[in-house]
Amino acid sequence: MNDPPPSEANTKSEIASGPSPRAFCHATGFIYQGVGMVLALGACCWWSFAGRIQDEVRPLDQDRQVVELRTDAAPHQHWAMAGVVINFVGGLALAALGLGLQHDRPLSASCAKWMTLAVAVFFWAYLGAAIFVLPGAVTRVALPGIMAVVWTVLFLLAGVSHQQMRAHPPGPRSYPSAWTPRDEDDLRKALSPRSRDKTNP
Repeated sequence: MNDPPPSEANTKSEIASGPSPRAFCHATGFIYQGVGMVLALGACCWWSFAGRIQDEVRPLDQDRQVVELRTDAAPHQHWAMAGVVINFVGGLALAALGLGLQHDRPLSASCAKWMTLAVAVFFWAYLGAAIFVLPGAVTRVALPGIMAVVWTVLFLLAGVSHQQMRAHPPGPRSYPSAWTPRDEDDLRKALSPRSRDKTNP
């Protein structure tokens, strides 16, 4: 008697038991896609209106008219620019990793954990610099603080998803086709130029 391979047996037991044991991963993927698109689009809008909200970068040398960001921008402007770029790139990465989590890709959970950790560390460092080093302003402290909390929550979600993915690794056929013979029969009827009867199987 031939027994099914362990991965196929696990898949069949998952289907029979009902909800997927990786439901938290799927929910996290859905959250990642929404938050990622909001962050990416928000970063684009913030970049467009940054000149009206923050100080304009001007050449330190009066004889020079071309701005050099490395020398002319103030430290808080460097931090803000890095934060906008990281939010944009991180938002796009979140959307992609969220799609991978929804489709049970174990590598997506691992990458999401380390990526969100790195971005959260950056924004906590940004918040510390805004409080203790950079010239004070409410928005310069509030924005990195909000982003630090958001990315920390995303890191915690990624950590739980990674643990769940390791505890319940997906099989190669986690989502077999849900089509039934009746569905296939209806499709044949719709595609057939003649109605199906006993003489026209």
